[in-house]
Amino acid sequence: MKVVLDANVFVSAAIQNGASHRIVQSWLAGTARFEVVMCHELLAEICDVLTRRPRLRKWVELDVAVAFVETIEALVDLVEDPESIEAETRDSDDDYLIALARENDVEMIVSGDKDLLEWTAQRPPVVTPSDFEGRLSATD
Repeated sequence: MKVVLDANVFVSAAIQNGASHRIVQSWLAGTARFEVVMCHELLAEICDVLTRRPRLRKWVELDVAVAFVETIEALVDLVEDPESIEAETRDSDDDYLIALARENDVEMIVSGDKDLLEWTAQRPPVVTPSDFEGRLSATD
C-alpha cells in the first residue's frame, strides 16, 4: 500500500509518542506494511518545521531534528514535485499533497490537518494517524 504521510505526521512523530510516532518508527525500521511517497516539497516542509522553528526546541533538540530529517531523506525514494492542481481544499497550501497522491497512485493520505480531513471530495481518502494505524492492525 502506498501512502502520503503529511508533514504534521512526521513532526508529531518527532516530538511525541502516539500513532504518528508508531507509524513513522515502523517505516524507519523497515517493518511497515506500507510505502511512503514523498516529494522534495514535502521533505522541505518537514525540514523547515523541525529545524527552523525555535518553539519546537522544547520538544526536540536541533541536532536530533536534523538527524531525523536526514534519516527520512536517506530512506525515502523521493519523487518529483507534483504539477499544480486547481484548489480543492480550504487551504490551498495542502493541495500539493493531493496532487502528489494522485500522480503516484497513492491509496490514502495520512494527516492530522483539519482542512484535509474535512475536505468533502476526498480522492484519495484522508485519514488520521490513529485511523491509519487501526486499518493496519485490522489487516493483521
